[in-house]
Amino acid sequence: MNRVELEEALRRAGVPEAEYLIPGVSRPCELRLDAYYVLRAEDDGYLITLYERGVERPLARFRTEDRACRHLYDLLSRRPSPPPDSAEIIADLMAHRDEIQRRAREQYDRARRNHAESEDE
Repeated sequence: MNRVELEEALRRAGVPEAEYLIPGVSRPCELRLDAYYVLRAEDDGYLITLYERGVERPLARFRTEDRACRHLYDLLSRRPSPPPDSAEIIADLMAHRDEIQRRAREQYDRARRNHAESEDE
């Protein structure tokens, strides 16, 4: 299996594109998760990493593209399926993200003020 075949297999398996990145193969994705897998070619083989909250952590190295692709396919295709209504939930969150962020910021600011006031007592 090569990286193009891997991406096709992941799509057929219903794995969301937000869960992986294959540089040079993956299509641009509007929304990436806070954590996603990356499969990249290197001079001496192939590397699978987990990119999580801005930090990329190596998980496994392979000499052949086939083994790396099969490993990543196994990682991603054996995960539990998302709930049936998850697409609607994500769409709703995206439609209201500005309001959600505003409310979260207000709650954070209120908690900081309360904490500062309690330390002054």
